[in-house]
Order: sequence, then C-alpha cells, then structure tokens
Amino acid sequence: MMRSGIWNHLRRYHGQLDPGLVTIWVLGLVVRFALAPLSFHSDLYQVYSRAHLAISTGAWWSWSSQLVAQLLHDAWLALILPLLPGSASIWSPTAAVAGIGAQPEDIARFLAYPLLGRALVLMKLPYLLADAIAGWLIGQHVVPARRRWAVALWWLNPIVIYTSAVFGRHDSIWVVAVLIGIEFARRGARWTGLAVTSLAAAARFFPVFVVPLYLVAFRRSWRTVFLGAAGVGGLWMVVDLVLLQRTGQSPTLTLLGEYPHVRYLIALALPAGDDVAVPVLPLVYTIFVCWWASRGPRGVDAYRAGAAATLCAIVALTPFHPQYVIWSLPLAVPFLVRDRTGPVLAAAQAALFLAWLPRWGAAATTGLLLPLGRDVIETLPDPQLLLAALLPGSVWQPFVRGAFAGVTLWIGWRALVAARRSLQGTTEDDREFVRMEA
Repeated sequence: MMRSGIWNHLRRYHGQLDPGLVTIWVLGLVVRFALAPLSFHSDLYQVYSRAHLAISTGAWWSWSSQLVAQLLHDAWLALILPLLPGSASIWSPTAAVAGIGAQPEDIARFLAYPLLGRALVLMKLPYLLADAIAGWLIGQHVVPARRRWAVALWWLNPIVIYTSAVFGRHDSIWVVAVLIGIEFARRGARWTGLAVTSLAAAARFFPVFVVPLYLVAFRRSWRTVFLGAAGVGGLWMVVDLVLLQRTGQSPTLTLLGEYPHVRYLIALALPAGDDVAVPVLPLVYTIFVCWWASRGPRGVDAYRAGAAATLCAIVALTPFHPQYVIWSLPLAVPFLVRDRTGPVLAAAQAALFLAWLPRWGAAATTGLLLPLGRDVIETLPDPQLLLAALLPGSVWQPFVRGAFAGVTLWIGWRALVAARRSLQGTTEDDREFVRMEA
C-alpha cells in the first residue's frame, strides 16, 4: 500500500516536472559521481584523518582552527566507518599536529586501500549533497522561467564541481548554511537565520563578512542590529573561553596568528609613504559597510545583492586557492540570470578559473588524479611547466588573474545594480518584509 501511494504521488506530479531541469540535475549528478572516486587531494585526507583520531581517542575538541567543520567531519566519519572495513590503519596519526600533518607514507597507505573508490565517494558525499541542496535553494530564488539557467550556473559550473567533487572541499556545506539563513529570514525567523549564518561564519571565514549586512537587512529596528552584533560576538567569546579552558588554545588567537586567510585579507595594499601600507580589502569593505548602514536597505533581495558583492570582492581582491572561488557564486547567480549577459559572464569566470588552475601546477590539476595510480600520473605533464615552455609565467599569470578579478568584481557590481531598487527600499519584496515585521 505504501509503495502504491508513493507511485500515485509521483504520477500526480510527473506532468509538472521540467524535462530541461531533470536533464541538468541528472547530468550534474553523473559528472560528480564519475569524478569523485577518481580524484583526491591531501586536504580531504587530513580532515578525515583528524576525524579518525577524534573518534578513536575521544578527543573531539582538540582541533581549534576549524572546529565546527572538524566536528561535522568527525560525526560523518563515525557514520560511514562501518562501510569501510579494514580502514583503521589507513589514516594519518600526525594529521592534527601543526607543522607536520599527514606524511607521504600515510597518503600512500590510504591510496593503496582496496576500497579506495568507495572511501572517496563516501568522504565527498556530504559535499555533493550540499551542492544539490544549494542548487535547489538557488533555483527557488528566481522565477520559474529562469530556473533552468540558475540551477545550471551552479550545478553544472566547473568551479563548483571542481571544489566539491574533484578537490574535495567542504565549502558547499557552509554555502548551504548561508542560503538556509536567508530562507529562515524570508519566512520571518530572522534570529534563527542569524544563528545559521553565524554557524557558517564559525566554520568558514567568508560568511563572517556578510553577518553585518544580514543584521541591517533583516532588522526590526536599529536596536536589534546592536543586540544581534553583541549576541554573535558574545557567543563567540564564550566558545573561545570554553575551548581555551579545555584545550589550552584560543581559536581567536590561532586564527589571527596562524590562519593564512587573515594574512590574505591584507595582502593587497596601497603604499602610504613611511607609514604602514593601507590594505585594499579592509578599506573597501569598511567603506561598503558604512554605506550599507547609512542606506539601511531591508529585505531579502537587498541582502542577497550586498552579500553577493561582498563575497565577489573578497575572492577578487585577495590571494585565493582555487577551491575558494566557489564563494563568488551562490548569492550572485540569481542576479546573473536576469538578462542574457549574466550567463556569459558566468561562463567567462569559469573559463578564466580553468585557465588559472595551471598556475598551481600538478597540485591542483593532474596531481589530483592519484587514485588512477602513480604510473598514470607520471605520464601526465605538469601544466605549469608545459605553459612555462610556451609562454613566461610572468606574462600569462598576471593577465589571467587580472581578467578573472575584473569579471568577478563585475558580477558583484551587477548584483548591486540589479537590486538597486531593493537597496533604495522601494520594491514590493521590501515593503512586504516591512509589513511582516510590523
């Protein structure tokens, strides 16, 4: 009876399925499951090696650099370990030791695991699921006539596929948290949305920069903005003190002293005579937040636009690793599909991203195919060396990097322009939000 009921339910809605959307979803799924067992990066191995150490020793609170993300991986590995028989010896015992990490012999032992393909798929499965959830949420942010393009620009985007299915990074999970935060705010649960967005900020440093925009866009009054900021800051201080007491390490001091992303934020700077150089990104971000607060935009569309512009600027104006480019996409896609030039810009960004990958050499390209065997890898050229033989890196790398930064900044600017009425507080969406708040 249950099986019959499910079948009738599917038949009832079959006529509403968009064949084009189904094709997009199936194609993206096939590509991901084809690439996941064939590609590997040591970052993926290290986070799960730390998870195995936490499970086997009970020291779940020992890693403070990316504690929230690490706890999620700890829990996921505990669930999938029964599906990986004989895997107790394949993890690195030194992955959690700062300055040492997983050793080459550890990685070789992992790659020799008989069920390597299964292990890689299971390890990346949360990222693939997060990609799908993010694609679905992005599709809900646009009118049905533009849904195909919106889903395709995320779900079939080489940047997204590379990050989660090939490189194996967990950023998609926190992208989803940011998008879910928007959904909560859209439904009136702005404090829950703030909590989810803050959780994402605790896991990855990119969402930290959209929290002030969230507080302004979904405020009931300016008093709630200050209360929200104080709540987020106070909660972080409590977490910091608890971990300091339990582990002897402060996550805040660890991030400020050792986390490279903090240095990335001040890498691009303007000379200021004999004084300290003025870092560009903090300067631009401070001006933008002051402008945002003075305009006081409200509503979902305004927040998406401001956050999209902010994340695009961070990706464009700081040194980045390839897997972090994914943050320039999720909040910008709904604005890219509003006219015909948006998908062209997205295609240009993806093409420049792929052209930029050889700058990292085999570590971010051919070296990711280690599961195919070292014999296969040794027959593949290092694209960095191959390009260097044709064109000096001092020529093509700055050109590609500059073009990529320009396109990404333009995407962020387009988001602001597309939502200019929201930023002025004159759209029906904003008026409805204000009425709901009242």
